[in-house]
Amino acid sequence: MSKLNFRPAIGADELFAIAQDAYVGSPWTSAAFEKDLNSRLTHYLVLTHDDEPIGFVAGTLVIDELSVSNVAIKTAFQKQGLGQKMLYEWFKRFDPHTRVLLEVRASNSAAKHVYEKLGFNVYHERKDYYQNPREDAVLMDYYI
Repeated sequence: MSKLNFRPAIGADELFAIAQDAYVGSPWTSAAFEKDLNSRLTHYLVLTHDDEPIGFVAGTLVIDELSVSNVAIKTAFQKQGLGQKMLYEWFKRFDPHTRVLLEVRASNSAAKHVYEKLGFNVYHERKDYYQNPREDAVLMDYYI
């Protein structure tokens, strides 16, 4: 029987491997993850399946606002509710009333649906925020 667990990130290489699998043309480099991991403001949570890293969530906490920078699940494990489960677990690690902020591509209806199920609300849209391809960003927030 397979077992899911959560743990802190061990290193940049595991995060880079998950991002490369989860995203086509991931903009994240191993060096970017390394720099991120060295920040005292950045918080990562890794999801494992039978001790294999299969997903992670990352964000930066400044006082009482948590800005989500990345949510990734390996392709073979997507569409199983694991992203939502991982976010629920991650939110438990922060103080109540923390405001969580994120942006998502306007066309990413699957991610927007997950965020809405978690209780996120749209509070703004940014025109042409993303590049390659150019696309609007939907800004969402949620209070833990």
